[in-house]
Amino acid sequence: MRGWFGPFRIERQVGRGGLGAVYRAVDCRTGVTVALKMLPPGTDPSSTRRLRREFEALRHLDHPNIVRVLDAGDVDGISWLSMEFVDGMVLREWLVVAGQPKLLEPEPEMDAPEGVDLDVLFEEPDSGALLAAARAGRLRLETGLDATLTDEAQLEQNNPDRLHALCEALAQVCDGLSFIHSRGLLHRDVKPGNILVRQDRRATLVDFGLAKRMTDSEITDHGHVVGTYRYMSPEQARGETVDRRSDLYSLGATLYELIAGRPPFPHRNQLELLEAIIYQDAPEIARINPRAPGALCRLAERLIQKRPEDRPENAAEVALLLRVIGRGVWGFSDPLLVPRPREDRP
Repeated sequence: MRGWFGPFRIERQVGRGGLGAVYRAVDCRTGVTVALKMLPPGTDPSSTRRLRREFEALRHLDHPNIVRVLDAGDVDGISWLSMEFVDGMVLREWLVVAGQPKLLEPEPEMDAPEGVDLDVLFEEPDSGALLAAARAGRLRLETGLDATLTDEAQLEQNNPDRLHALCEALAQVCDGLSFIHSRGLLHRDVKPGNILVRQDRRATLVDFGLAKRMTDSEITDHGHVVGTYRYMSPEQARGETVDRRSDLYSLGATLYELIAGRPPFPHRNQLELLEAIIYQDAPEIARINPRAPGALCRLAERLIQKRPEDRPENAAEVALLLRVIGRGVWGFSDPLLVPRPREDRP
C-alpha cells in the first residue's frame, strides 16, 4: 500500500498483526517518520477499544525503553495509532547476531520486509518448534519435553557475548517495566515478540494494547484470560487480579526460553498449556542447557514461580541482578547469589 491516509504519506507495509496492518509512514504535519497501526474497516469494537487503550496508556509516558505513541484518530471509519518508528529487530532474532562487530557500525534499516506477517514474525515457539529444532540437529528428543540442547546448540546459547547482550536487553526492559509500574500501569503481554532492540542496542518494550492500570476494577476483563498464553502468569491464566509480579513472570518465561531454547511449557494444546502454567513446574533449565550460567538459570526459575510472593518483588531488583550476572558471564565480577525460591508452598 502506498499513497495517502489522512495526514500520513504511506511508504510501505512493515507488518501485519492481529489488530491489523502496520506501515512505515511520514506524518506530513511534522515530517516525522512513524509506525502507523491501522485497523481494517469493520473491525469489532473490542479491537478498537484495545487500540484506544494502547494510546491512553502511553500518551503521557516518556522512557527510553518504552515505545512512544504520538497520536490516534479515525479516518473514514478506520481507526489508527501512530508511534515512533523503532528501527530495530525482535529480541530473539537480534540475539543471533548480538555478538557480531558489524552491529557496532551503521546498518541499513532493520524493520520487517514489506508484507511480512507479524503473527509469523513474532510467533511464539510451541512444541512444534522442538521437532523442527531436532530435524536441524539442535535437540535430542529422547527425553521428550525435557529435550537437551546438543553440544553445538549449547555453545551458541551460552556464548558470553550473547548472554551479556541478553542480560542487558532484559535489564533495560526491566527499567521500562519499573517505570510503568511506578505509574500504576501493567503491560500484561511481555514476551520476546514485544521486545525490539535498536541499532544502538537499546531495548524497547512495545504493544501496550493490553495495558491497564493496577487500580482498574476491570483488570481481569471480567474473568476472561487476556495476553499471550505461553508467557502469562498462573494468576493471569486463571483470570484473576494481577499485579506487577505477573509482568515479572512473563519476563521470566521470556528469559527461560532465551536460555533454554524453548519455552517453560511447550504444549501445543491450549487447554494443556494453561493447565501446565497453573499446576506444573517447568523443567530445570540445567536439564535442557547444562552449560548455562547457574545464577541466570536460578533467576529465570525464580521469576516463574507459581506464587507471586515467591518471585522478586519488583522490576528494579531484577534489573540489578541481570546486570551483575551479565558482567559475570564476561568474567568481570562474580554474579550475585540469586536466592532459591522458598520451599514452603502448600
